[in-house]
Amino acid sequence: MGAAIDPAAPADGAPKTADHALIEVRNVCQDFPGSAGKGEPTRVLKDISFTAERPGTICLLGPSGCGKSTILRLVSGMYDRFVPMPTSGEVRIAGRVVRGPQDDVLTVFQKPVLKAWLDVRRNVYLPFKARLWGRKVAPAERARRVEEALQEVGLTDAVGLLPRQLSGGMQQRVALAARLVLRPPILCLDEPFSALDPQTRQEMQELVIRLWEKFPCVALFVTHDVTEALRVADRILVLSTRPASIVVDLTLATPKPRANAWLLTEEAREMERTIIRHIREAATGSSQGSLKMDV
Repeated sequence: MGAAIDPAAPADGAPKTADHALIEVRNVCQDFPGSAGKGEPTRVLKDISFTAERPGTICLLGPSGCGKSTILRLVSGMYDRFVPMPTSGEVRIAGRVVRGPQDDVLTVFQKPVLKAWLDVRRNVYLPFKARLWGRKVAPAERARRVEEALQEVGLTDAVGLLPRQLSGGMQQRVALAARLVLRPPILCLDEPFSALDPQTRQEMQELVIRLWEKFPCVALFVTHDVTEALRVADRILVLSTRPASIVVDLTLATPKPRANAWLLTEEAREMERTIIRHIREAATGSSQGSLKMDV
C-alpha cells in the first residue's frame, strides 16, 4: 500500500510543505490496449489536468464510458495490473507521485462492497481489522467512531441487520459509514447512487452534503447526471467523449444545500445549458477548448 499523507514527509526528495495541493493531476493521458492485446491502443484520457487544494466536492461529469472512473483509479492508485498507468503525465497526492494504492484515498463504489455474513455494525467496524488502520486508531476511538458514523448515516436502529436485510440505499449508507470511520483526506465515489430510485437518490445526495460538512475531505464524485452534479458539487469538471478532456471547469458559489427550487432558477438552468452544450460540442469535435467559470 502507499504511504499515508504526512505533512512533514518529503516528496521525491523535496521537503513537504503546506503549499502542496491535496490532489494534482498533470497532463495525464491514458491508453488501453486493443481487444486481446491486438490492434491500435485506445486513448481514453487526453491531457487531463486539475488540482484540488482544499476539502470540497468535485464532480466528474460526462457521458457514460468517457473515462471518469479511470480518473478515480489514477488518483487512488488502483491500477490495472497489465496496463501502465498513467500512459503519460502524473498524479500527485499531497506532493507525492502516485505509483500504487494510496492509504489515504478510499473509494465508494456503485455497488456497495459489504461482507454478507457481518451485520451493519461489524461491517462499519471492519476497516479497523486491517493492520494499517488498526495500528493508527486506539480501540476506544474505533468504537466511538463507529457509533458516530452509524448515527450520522441514520442506521442506529439497524446495527444488527445483515446486508441482505437492507434496501439498496441502506447498503450504500453502510458503505459510506465504513469509509467515514477512517477520516480519509480523499474519498472517491464512483456513481454511488445511480442504481437507486429517484427519491432515495435525492435523500443520499442530501446525506453526503451533511456528511462532508461534518467530515471534510476532497470528494471526487463521478456522475453522468447533470442535476446530481448541480446539487452536490462545489466544482464540476465536465469531460468530453473519448478521448476525454476537460471541456468545462465550473466553480459553484451558491451555498449548499441547494433546494429543488434553486435547480429551477435561471442561474441553475444556465449552468445546465452550458454543461450540455459543451458535452455536445465535444462529441461533434466543435469544442473550442476548455472553459473555466465561476458561477
